[in-house]
Amino acid sequence: MNGSALRIEASASNVANARSNGPVPQTPPDRPVPRSDDPRSVYQPVDVVQVSTGSGTAARMSERLPAYELRYQPDAPFADARGMVAAPNVDYTREIADQAASVAAFKANAKVFSTASEMARTVIDMKT
Repeated sequence: MNGSALRIEASASNVANARSNGPVPQTPPDRPVPRSDDPRSVYQPVDVVQVSTGSGTAARMSERLPAYELRYQPDAPFADARGMVAAPNVDYTREIADQAASVAAFKANAKVFSTASEMARTVIDMKT
């Protein structure tokens, strides 16, 4: 359930920041964008990586690569000499699909907990 909630959080952050263009970073798009205190810097989209552990799964956020794409926006105050800006690599279709899958997984997990609770109550009732 935590993994599903984290996926929804990551996707919501990506959608909220999808239009936050910024100056073209020194790093190429296939590398993470360095963290900056500059509010003009391009947003670094994130994905959630889930890995199996001995006791279940663990989820964590990681930078999406490529991090940004170049867009022509010569009127932007931070555009480079060619009129290019960096735009976050966010695809709305992908984000909507991720959110829908995360909600479905969350509901399925909640149903598993509910069923397990009902079964435990039934066992307790049978013993009394």
